[in-house]
Amino acid sequence: MNKRVALAGILICLGAIFRLIPHPHNFTPIGAMALVGGLYIGSKYLAFAIPLVSLFISDLVLNNTINKVFFDETGFIVWADFMTYTYLAMGLTVLLGFYLSKKSMTAKIIGGGLFASVMFFLITNFGAWLGSGLYPKNFGGLLTCLGAGVPFFSKTLLSNFLFTSIFVVSIEGVFRNVLESVEA
Repeated sequence: MNKRVALAGILICLGAIFRLIPHPHNFTPIGAMALVGGLYIGSKYLAFAIPLVSLFISDLVLNNTINKVFFDETGFIVWADFMTYTYLAMGLTVLLGFYLSKKSMTAKIIGGGLFASVMFFLITNFGAWLGSGLYPKNFGGLLTCLGAGVPFFSKTLLSNFLFTSIFVVSIEGVFRNVLESVEA
């Protein structure tokens, strides 16, 4: 088996597992995986596939078990409208990683973690405002929706800083030779 495919499979499984174990809302390594994918994974396909497939697998499980109560539909849920905004934010986070790949470790961790968190917050809350009947479709409704998302933002920011730091320091300091052998 190709080393790159094996590593991608392991990372996809780990990302999905982290989303399935109990955790505070929005405190998972998926955002950091998307950022780090763009920073370090040479294959653009794998850089996008690892976080997005991990997210999709865990969404399939969550949307058909724990989160099933939030859906009006019966039967197996493969996709929900809100997921579009989450996946868009994750895809843009991979692109952010591509952009930051030649920057300093500090820029990768602080700049990447902060920008990815703000981007995720704005995109997903805009999607919640647009797709939900909970908020009026005016500027006041958008501000109310953004305000409702603030408690989740701190956990997104903290998890992005924590997991991005762990991944970047590990890759730059400890696992650089392993990653280079996978790229070969």
